[in-house]
Amino acid sequence: MRNDSIIPILALFLIVLFSTGCPGNLATGGTTSHLMINYTAENGGSLFPCGCRIPLGGLSRRGGIINSESPYTQFTVDAGSFSGGNTGYDRFTAGWILQSYILIGYDVVNLGIRETVIPVSQLREWDGITQGMLISANLHDEFDMPVTRRSLVREVGGIRIGVTGITSEGRHPTGATEIPIVIDPVAPLMEVLSEFDEEDVDLVILLADMQDDDLNNVLSQVPGFDLVIQGRDFKADDTPVSTVLADGARIVKIGGFGKYLGRIRLDLNDAIEIIRDEVIQVSIETTLPAMSEITELLTQFRIELRGKRVEYLGDPSNPFQRSQSPEMVDILSGYTGQGFCVSCHRLYGFETEVTGHSTAWNILGDENKTNPECLQCHTTGYGVPTGMGDPYRDSHLQGVTCEACHGPAAEHVRERTSIDNEIDPSTMIPYVDSTGIPFTREVPAEVCLACHTEEWSPEFDYETWVERVRHETSAETIQVIDEETSWSFFMERNGDENAPGSDPE
Repeated sequence: MRNDSIIPILALFLIVLFSTGCPGNLATGGTTSHLMINYTAENGGSLFPCGCRIPLGGLSRRGGIINSESPYTQFTVDAGSFSGGNTGYDRFTAGWILQSYILIGYDVVNLGIRETVIPVSQLREWDGITQGMLISANLHDEFDMPVTRRSLVREVGGIRIGVTGITSEGRHPTGATEIPIVIDPVAPLMEVLSEFDEEDVDLVILLADMQDDDLNNVLSQVPGFDLVIQGRDFKADDTPVSTVLADGARIVKIGGFGKYLGRIRLDLNDAIEIIRDEVIQVSIETTLPAMSEITELLTQFRIELRGKRVEYLGDPSNPFQRSQSPEMVDILSGYTGQGFCVSCHRLYGFETEVTGHSTAWNILGDENKTNPECLQCHTTGYGVPTGMGDPYRDSHLQGVTCEACHGPAAEHVRERTSIDNEIDPSTMIPYVDSTGIPFTREVPAEVCLACHTEEWSPEFDYETWVERVRHETSAETIQVIDEETSWSFFMERNGDENAPGSDPE
């Protein structure tokens, strides 16, 4: 039995154990009611499990945990930084994240540090989409008006819960306009607490996307919170417990870019005072059950994203060039760029650096880097759908890369990723091939001869020149220059299934 097969059983056991209760931070009085609060923070634009050695996270599994059967009344919040920032792709994903939050059943979402760089108009549009789920006590617009509601009061299981949120300031990009103004939170928080008193709120929660020093400074000036959920200075390895302040307020932390879910069970007495709490931090393993509604929503996300490929190719957060979650690999079609190749075939990637192909782009003068006649042989996939289009936008296809010889790799990357990560192919969006060019391991001679013509490469001799780029041969070149490089460790063959000559694919 594989060790990872017991992960979902163990995780569910811990959740059940948590539900039965264990001694926690105690106060006097008898328990008369319970409240389970699910909390997240610093999602950072994440929708899918990370591309880590042990994949964690994903909104579908988070939704599955939150909506699993529970004997307790639940309340779900996000303490801030749900988005990735203000690039076009980040804003695109943020809208889908908020749609997921609605389906999961989030009650309140605080605007955090990552949201401080997003235009006010966009934040207000999202607030309308979520029907007023977003809050912030200390984000104002240029007219000194709150960007969203400063607080919300929800009645859950007969308990009136008042929630407000604050944030520190983020790093504003150069030339940013219409971004919110971060004001000192002390005065607005005091006003909000006064409003909570008038509304007979039973339990007061503060969501804070702040580091320890800033938050402690605020709490020293504004007492009166029952629970503070902090979205910074989170350490996944720390024991998940609440810190109780002198005034009785409890502080818990969470973060980790969507990899973790915090849950705190509050035991309350007749006066709806917290007499005990119990905290659990759930690592969101990919083996945990997923929420089908979120799975379906994120399938639509990937389909729409693939249709926006050209729009986001030049985006700083470009999902088509950088390493992504295995569950996003199906957005690829046609040419992927060499980065995806060397993520598995790392030795072959280093081998190509000592061949003439590695200089194909750089030897072009600036005047030739937009010349179609040159680009056909000095870039990858020029003139082919998903291939080189704009030579500066499509930097991942500059030069003679792996795919210039082997063909578009997207389908191969999809297949290998689904096998290696045990992804059910039926859950992937269909592959679309618009290139008409096959992917092949053995490169036909005509691929070489298409560029190495009599006119441009008069000394070319296929039988001898092909040996210069054959992987096993170029590996010997690396060993020759090894003393002048730091590549020796890449040539270790013991235990390296990707060593030259032993490629498992």
